[in-house]
Amino acid sequence: MTTPLSQFDKPEASQYLGRRKLFLVPNFPFPPDVPDELKSLVDKYWMELRDHVNNLERSLGAVGHVFHEMLFADGEEGLDILEQLNPQGHPFIKTLCSSTATLEATEDGDILQENADWQRCLSIGLGSKKVLDLAMEGYQETTQKRFEHIGSRIDETLKENETGVLFIREDHRVQFPSDIQVFYVAPPALNDLKRWLNDQSQATQRAAESARQSTQSTQGEPAEQTEPVDSADDSESTEPAGQGETEQGNSEATS
Repeated sequence: MTTPLSQFDKPEASQYLGRRKLFLVPNFPFPPDVPDELKSLVDKYWMELRDHVNNLERSLGAVGHVFHEMLFADGEEGLDILEQLNPQGHPFIKTLCSSTATLEATEDGDILQENADWQRCLSIGLGSKKVLDLAMEGYQETTQKRFEHIGSRIDETLKENETGVLFIREDHRVQFPSDIQVFYVAPPALNDLKRWLNDQSQATQRAAESARQSTQSTQGEPAEQTEPVDSADDSESTEPAGQGETEQGNSEATS
């Protein structure tokens, strides 16, 4: 069950004394050069995220371990890789690691590489259904192995009364041990960022559909035949598909 932290008093460290704690942070890695509008949203997100994590640290204890998806090295090497993986989040994570936290090798490099290779196969467009099925099976299998490895790494690393933070995409399927108290960190800027990304995705889909229809028209494809209808019924109205609910823009605690 997930309950917004705003419905509780400020969490006291004594409530979680001796327990393992994990701050779960939605991760949005972007390349360095992004549109100004997106850059402003991302900067605001990481600023609010830093404040939320700092507040949780004051209540629950300092972060001792930093986990990050797609990171297969630790220490300085890991920070160098992270600067390429997540340039917007790198400064905050580096600050954590310069204080009380240790950057952990979160993923298995071989599994991660295999997963990336299967993803590249799928992205090029495969003509053979047999090969497509094989690539999809390989991608799904290695994706599951990635999530299982991340869960195991956290379980092995996070000791009694320690606090960690995991930066990972929201659609992950990592299962956490039942004795770890997970705090979902969702600053208000999260909804603004997700809304912008959703709008861009819809605009891209509309442009692709328009291009497809234009191509069909120039190739002289016959128009779809329809049955004649009465004049009273010659117009139809359709409603767009409903959008999935977004997370509330506050921090949440997951038991």
